[in-house]
Amino acid sequence: MNLTQKEKNLLKDIQNEEKLCAEKYHKAAENACDPKLQQLFEDLEQAELNHYDTITQMMNGTVPVLKPQASKKNQTTQQQEDLKSTATRSQKKSDKYLLSDLLGTEKYVSSVYNTAVFEFSDPQARQTLAAIQQQEQQHGKRISDYMQANNLYC
Repeated sequence: MNLTQKEKNLLKDIQNEEKLCAEKYHKAAENACDPKLQQLFEDLEQAELNHYDTITQMMNGTVPVLKPQASKKNQTTQQQEDLKSTATRSQKKSDKYLLSDLLGTEKYVSSVYNTAVFEFSDPQARQTLAAIQQQEQQHGKRISDYMQANNLYC
Protein backbone atom coordinates (compact mmCIF):
# COMPACT_ATOMS: atom_id res chain seq x y z
CA MET A 1 0.00 0.00 0.00
CA ASN A 2 1.34 3.41 -0.97
CA LEU A 3 0.56 6.06 1.61
CA THR A 4 0.13 9.75 0.98
CA GLN A 5 1.95 12.13 3.28
CA LYS A 6 -1.35 12.94 4.95
CA GLU A 7 -2.06 9.25 5.58
CA LYS A 8 1.46 8.76 6.97
CA ASN A 9 0.92 11.70 9.33
CA LEU A 10 -2.44 10.33 10.46
CA LEU A 11 -0.93 6.92 11.15
CA LYS A 12 1.93 8.47 13.10
CA ASP A 13 -0.58 10.43 15.21
CA ILE A 14 -2.64 7.30 15.80
CA GLN A 15 0.45 5.29 16.67
CA ASN A 16 1.39 7.90 19.29
CA GLU A 17 -2.14 7.79 20.72
CA GLU A 18 -2.07 4.00 20.93
CA LYS A 19 1.26 4.09 22.75
CA LEU A 20 -0.11 6.66 25.17
CA CYS A 21 -3.27 4.60 25.72
CA ALA A 22 -1.24 1.49 26.51
CA GLU A 23 0.90 3.45 28.96
CA LYS A 24 -2.16 4.98 30.63
CA TYR A 25 -3.80 1.57 31.03
CA HIS A 26 -0.56 0.17 32.45
CA LYS A 27 -0.33 2.93 35.05
CA ALA A 28 -4.04 2.68 35.81
CA ALA A 29 -3.71 -1.07 36.41
CA GLU A 30 -0.88 -0.38 38.84
CA ASN A 31 -2.97 2.22 40.68
CA ALA A 32 -6.43 0.65 40.63
CA CYS A 33 -7.72 -0.50 44.00
CA ASP A 34 -10.17 -3.13 42.77
CA PRO A 35 -8.57 -6.34 41.42
CA LYS A 36 -11.36 -6.68 38.82
CA LEU A 37 -10.57 -3.18 37.59
CA GLN A 38 -6.87 -3.96 37.50
CA GLN A 39 -7.65 -6.93 35.24
CA LEU A 40 -9.88 -4.81 33.01
CA PHE A 41 -7.11 -2.25 32.61
CA GLU A 42 -4.55 -4.97 31.86
CA ASP A 43 -6.85 -6.44 29.18
CA LEU A 44 -7.34 -3.04 27.60
CA GLU A 45 -3.60 -2.31 27.72
CA GLN A 46 -2.98 -5.47 25.69
CA ALA A 47 -5.65 -4.47 23.17
CA GLU A 48 -4.02 -1.06 22.74
CA LEU A 49 -0.64 -2.71 22.20
CA ASN A 50 -2.25 -4.86 19.50
CA HIS A 51 -3.63 -1.69 17.87
CA TYR A 52 -0.15 -0.14 18.03
CA ASP A 53 1.26 -3.19 16.24
CA THR A 54 -1.46 -3.03 13.58
CA ILE A 55 -0.77 0.66 12.93
CA THR A 56 2.96 -0.07 12.73
CA GLN A 57 2.25 -2.72 10.08
CA MET A 58 0.18 -0.19 8.15
CA MET A 59 3.00 2.35 8.32
CA ASN A 60 5.24 -0.34 6.81
CA GLY A 61 2.83 -0.85 3.91
CA THR A 62 0.91 -3.92 5.09
CA VAL A 63 -2.78 -3.69 5.86
CA PRO A 64 -3.96 -6.48 8.14
CA VAL A 65 -7.62 -7.32 7.76
CA LEU A 66 -9.51 -6.88 11.00
CA LYS A 67 -13.15 -7.66 11.42
CA PRO A 68 -15.37 -5.54 13.64
CA GLN A 69 -16.02 -7.20 16.97
CA ALA A 70 -19.53 -8.31 17.71
CA SER A 71 -20.92 -6.16 20.47
CA LYS A 72 -22.62 -7.80 23.38
CA LYS A 73 -26.24 -6.95 23.89
CA ASN A 74 -27.49 -5.78 27.26
CA GLN A 75 -25.56 -7.21 30.15
CA THR A 76 -27.23 -9.79 32.29
CA THR A 77 -27.66 -9.20 36.00
CA GLN A 78 -24.94 -11.80 36.64
CA GLN A 79 -22.50 -10.01 34.35
CA GLN A 80 -23.19 -6.75 36.15
CA GLU A 81 -22.66 -8.49 39.50
CA ASP A 82 -19.32 -9.78 38.22
CA LEU A 83 -18.24 -6.14 37.77
CA LYS A 84 -19.11 -5.14 41.34
CA SER A 85 -16.18 -3.72 43.25
CA THR A 86 -15.29 -4.69 46.79
CA ALA A 87 -13.26 -1.51 47.25
CA THR A 88 -13.93 0.97 50.03
CA ARG A 89 -15.61 4.31 49.35
CA SER A 90 -12.28 6.18 49.21
CA GLN A 91 -10.79 3.49 46.98
CA LYS A 92 -13.78 3.73 44.66
CA LYS A 93 -13.23 7.49 44.47
CA SER A 94 -9.64 6.88 43.37
CA ASP A 95 -10.75 4.26 40.85
CA LYS A 96 -13.45 6.60 39.53
CA TYR A 97 -10.79 9.16 38.65
CA LEU A 98 -8.87 6.55 36.64
CA LEU A 99 -12.05 5.37 34.91
CA SER A 100 -13.19 8.88 34.01
CA ASP A 101 -9.80 9.75 32.58
CA LEU A 102 -9.63 6.60 30.49
CA LEU A 103 -13.21 6.92 29.27
CA GLY A 104 -12.36 10.42 28.04
CA THR A 105 -9.24 9.04 26.38
CA GLU A 106 -11.25 6.35 24.58
CA LYS A 107 -13.74 8.94 23.33
CA TYR A 108 -10.90 11.03 21.95
CA VAL A 109 -9.05 8.12 20.32
CA SER A 110 -12.26 6.91 18.70
CA SER A 111 -12.69 10.35 17.14
CA VAL A 112 -9.11 10.27 15.81
CA TYR A 113 -9.88 6.98 14.10
CA ASN A 114 -13.10 8.45 12.71
CA THR A 115 -11.11 11.20 11.00
CA ALA A 116 -8.62 8.69 9.61
CA VAL A 117 -11.37 6.49 8.17
CA PHE A 118 -12.62 9.43 6.13
CA GLU A 119 -9.14 10.48 4.99
CA PHE A 120 -7.79 7.13 3.73
CA SER A 121 -8.38 6.21 0.10
CA ASP A 122 -7.49 2.50 0.31
CA PRO A 123 -10.68 0.52 1.10
CA GLN A 124 -8.84 -2.17 3.07
CA ALA A 125 -7.06 0.45 5.18
CA ARG A 126 -10.38 2.18 5.83
CA GLN A 127 -11.91 -1.14 6.89
CA THR A 128 -9.02 -1.87 9.26
CA LEU A 129 -9.17 1.59 10.81
CA ALA A 130 -12.95 1.32 11.19
CA ALA A 131 -12.56 -2.05 12.92
CA ILE A 132 -10.07 -0.57 15.38
CA GLN A 133 -12.40 2.38 15.95
CA GLN A 134 -15.19 -0.04 16.83
CA GLN A 135 -12.84 -1.81 19.25
CA GLU A 136 -12.03 1.54 20.88
CA GLN A 137 -15.74 2.13 21.30
CA GLN A 138 -16.03 -1.29 22.95
CA HIS A 139 -13.23 -0.32 25.35
CA GLY A 140 -15.27 2.72 26.32
CA LYS A 141 -18.34 0.51 26.75
CA ARG A 142 -16.45 -1.83 29.08
CA ILE A 143 -15.33 1.13 31.18
CA SER A 144 -18.85 2.54 31.19
CA ASP A 145 -20.33 -0.84 32.20
CA TYR A 146 -17.92 -1.05 35.14
CA MET A 147 -18.78 2.49 36.19
CA GLN A 148 -22.51 1.80 35.99
CA ALA A 149 -22.23 -1.48 37.92
CA ASN A 150 -20.46 0.40 40.72
CA ASN A 151 -22.54 3.60 40.72
CA LEU A 152 -19.55 5.70 39.67
CA TYR A 153 -21.38 7.90 37.18
CA CYS A 154 -22.28 11.28 38.56
